[in-house]
Amino acid sequence: MTVGELMKVLEMRRKGLAYRMWRQAIISSWAIMGKDYPDKPEEALPELFPAPKKYEMPDFLKEKWLERGGRHG
Repeated sequence: MTVGELMKVLEMRRKGLAYRMWRQAIISSWAIMGKDYPDKPEEALPELFPAPKKYEMPDFLKEKWLERGGRHG
């Protein structure tokens, strides 16, 4: 990694941390003002918690899984 790349990475990390702190401050102020406060941080800050990737099982693996007693679903 070059020095220029390292500087860019550190700058992006700083901006990301600043954004996260800013959003959490907004959420905290909502709680102080008595607004509805989400139960989970994932609900409050969805852009900071991307949805997990889901992969579909290939057909040849599904067949083997079902043969071995896998649940139908």
